[in-house]
Amino acid sequence: MRLFLAFSLTAGLKKKIAFLEEKIDKKFKTKLNWIPLENLHLTVLFLGHLNYQDYLKVENILANFNLPYRNLEARIKKIAYGPPGKKRMIWLYLEKNKKLEEIKNYFEKELDKQSVFYKKEVREFLPHINLIRLKVAKDLPEIDEKLNWSINLNELCLFESYLKKEGAEYKKLKCVKIGL
Repeated sequence: MRLFLAFSLTAGLKKKIAFLEEKIDKKFKTKLNWIPLENLHLTVLFLGHLNYQDYLKVENILANFNLPYRNLEARIKKIAYGPPGKKRMIWLYLEKNKKLEEIKNYFEKELDKQSVFYKKEVREFLPHINLIRLKVAKDLPEIDEKLNWSINLNELCLFESYLKKEGAEYKKLKCVKIGL
């Protein structure tokens, strides 16, 4: 199973993103294939391919996760190409967020305690929402735009990812409510 932990996005945020995508679309000469709004999420930790036993351990860690604060807010600061210095995707970049980093670190620690073998990231945690994967990375218009969107993150989910020719498909396996 190809798994990751991520926050679902609220309906209100998805509407704002849809308007932003329409605006960005006008800057491109070709039609863009945006990731469907229902598939958008904020990844906390990519786990990679896990066996069924490890999946059950991750599900249990998530079920017992207890966030030590009532409200989880984040701020989207800009839309730009990503990852930084590359033009392979279009991202919504979030400001660094101590609470998000704590959640990521918590899960890494619990996964290690449970001896779950997962794909560990060696790069710095850079919270973002991927909106599109670009097929061609040259002759692209300037899209870098500052934003100041405050968002609430209230549902942390374990997702399974299916890679298909037309793009990835995601299925929520287990979710926990945050801050309610």
